[in-house]
Amino acid sequence: MRKYYRIESGRIVPASDEESADIVMMSAPSPEQRGTLIKEYELTEHTIASAFDNDELSRIEYDDDFTTIVFKKPKNYAASDNFQFRVESFGVFLFNDWVLLLTDSEIPLQDERRFSRIDSLNTVVLKLLNYSIFHFNEHLKIISRINDELEQKLRTAMENKYLLSMFSLNKGLIYYVSALNSNDTLLKKLQLGRSLNFSELERELLDDIIIENRQSLQQAEIYANILTSMMDARASVINNNVNSLMKTLNAITIALMVPTFVASIFGMNVEFPFSLGVSNPYSFWIIMGIAILSVIIFMFFWQSKK
Repeated sequence: MRKYYRIESGRIVPASDEESADIVMMSAPSPEQRGTLIKEYELTEHTIASAFDNDELSRIEYDDDFTTIVFKKPKNYAASDNFQFRVESFGVFLFNDWVLLLTDSEIPLQDERRFSRIDSLNTVVLKLLNYSIFHFNEHLKIISRINDELEQKLRTAMENKYLLSMFSLNKGLIYYVSALNSNDTLLKKLQLGRSLNFSELERELLDDIIIENRQSLQQAEIYANILTSMMDARASVINNNVNSLMKTLNAITIALMVPTFVASIFGMNVEFPFSLGVSNPYSFWIIMGIAILSVIIFMFFWQSKK
């Protein structure tokens, strides 16, 4: 899907066609649309593929007619993902008088909170990078909430699905740490490079973006370390819960075996002392009393051992 936007009064607004557009966004282009990009804008197949390659590291390349920036951002999360958090790449191609944006999922360029005070194409690029970091921060908050909920459930439940969900969260955090590290390397190159000719305000914005990215990286590393260090402890908690349950079941089993043993003795076809037999009208109650007394003695013994 291809959409056109232009810069107006410091905001990004829709444009009617490509001629009046300052920004062209193509989301999830088809093979035919990729072929059009190669013919119209003289992009190479490798450059276009790198913008959609989730394993591609963040990078910047300077060509004669445009500058290529490949940056990492989180994939949009849905409930059906089952705690699988992943990252994806998007490509920004900065020409002399317009910007081409290639992405698998649409970026809300009309969000005035994230894309405001825009007075140049360089600012558009920086705002796109800043939006990616903001997206990471939002996902880290979601991961933190999910982790707290799973921790509460693991305190009482013994099901493996909660522990497996935590493994998925930890795996996603590792992807996030790798992506944020890659983004940090690219931002440092932008800070040191002079090819884009940033103004003073744009350099201040770039410095803020670098700080935000490093804070996100530190937060992701902290969450990953906490999850990694707590996995064994939570697995031990589950094992302890299972052991406690097995001890209780064993106590119940033994408690049932004691009166069964008493009843089995008196079920033998032999003569019993103390006139315990069919002729004694109190035999049943005496046997029941002995069985109940044996259970009481066993429970008292069990409690004293605990």
